[in-house]
Amino acid sequence: MGSLAAASSLAAPRGRARPPPLVPRRPRAPPARRAPRRHARVRAPVLAAASRRASPELREACDAVGDELKGVSVSFVGDNESANVAVAEALARGLRYTPLSAPKLVEQVTGQSAAEILAEEGDAGLAAAEAAVLKQLSTMIRCCVATGGGGTGASARGDCWDYLFGQFTVWLDDAEAAEEAKRARPGEHAPQRDAYAFADAHLVLSAKTVDSEDDAEAIAANAMRAIAAMVEGDPQLTGKKGFYVKMGCRGDWPNIQPPGWDGTEEGKTDPSTGKTYREMKEEAEAKTKKE
Repeated sequence: MGSLAAASSLAAPRGRARPPPLVPRRPRAPPARRAPRRHARVRAPVLAAASRRASPELREACDAVGDELKGVSVSFVGDNESANVAVAEALARGLRYTPLSAPKLVEQVTGQSAAEILAEEGDAGLAAAEAAVLKQLSTMIRCCVATGGGGTGASARGDCWDYLFGQFTVWLDDAEAAEEAKRARPGEHAPQRDAYAFADAHLVLSAKTVDSEDDAEAIAANAMRAIAAMVEGDPQLTGKKGFYVKMGCRGDWPNIQPPGWDGTEEGKTDPSTGKTYREMKEEAEAKTKKE
């Protein structure tokens, strides 16, 4: 946004003496540059939204629910990273959000490519690096985020979803992989599919790749329709996601725990009794001893 500066006239009012001319101040020396931090914070978008406008179909899908999102970001997960990026860019045009790529931000922050991190630290190292980026993005609003693919990013690990639950998440799957998963025996499918299943919406694409902006926008429109259906079914869903982020993205989605939760399953509160499961267990044990 530009800034507005007020302009004043140098002419003196009639009947008054003209003030002495202003002496320009000596310019200050520019401040010394600080050395860049090793672990820089995420400050700027990486993906550049395309110059084209959103299609009427996408605009209609976004306008139908856009105000109900209240600025909550949307993230795309799945093995196909290029599809995640393409659809995130398309939806950003429709919602007028900022498009972001988590893998690009990892490279920007660490100074290493995904391949280099994988070679040095393995899958766990890459997932941890992307999770750190997602932690920063969790406090930002009005973003469309593309996460890493190939089963090696943070979204491919269930224990790294704490900072994704506060956003609307969409799993972009492909028909062939989905069919293979159906035929697989329990435990034999790709393990990242269990993590992707945490997503709010699951879209199965007819093709493995997203080859055009028109295709990306059609998928983005379907994603918005799925989100609209969720918001219509639970009008408080957007507020819950905002509250989850406000509480610190503690991993207690969708049953958000009160302040002071110790992070354990036993420390969670039973909504029917208002007591923690630990307290209920202790009370049951004490009752058994008395009997």
